[in-house]
Amino acid sequence: MTLTEVMRKAKQKLQEQKTTIANDMVSGRMTDFNGYTRNVGVAEGLQQACDIIDEFIKKLDEEDE
Repeated sequence: MTLTEVMRKAKQKLQEQKTTIANDMVSGRMTDFNGYTRNVGVAEGLQQACDIIDEFIKKLDEEDE
């Protein structure tokens, strides 16, 4: 498995976690405002991680050319 494949797999897992959080929010599983704001922050962090992985993969692809 190449580094790019590993990074894509990690990104997929991060996106799955973000989707789980979103589904919990939509389903009304947030018990209070503090839980809601915490999960919003976690989802934002997951998105930032995905963005970093995208940039890293892009740089790897550029180096391979």
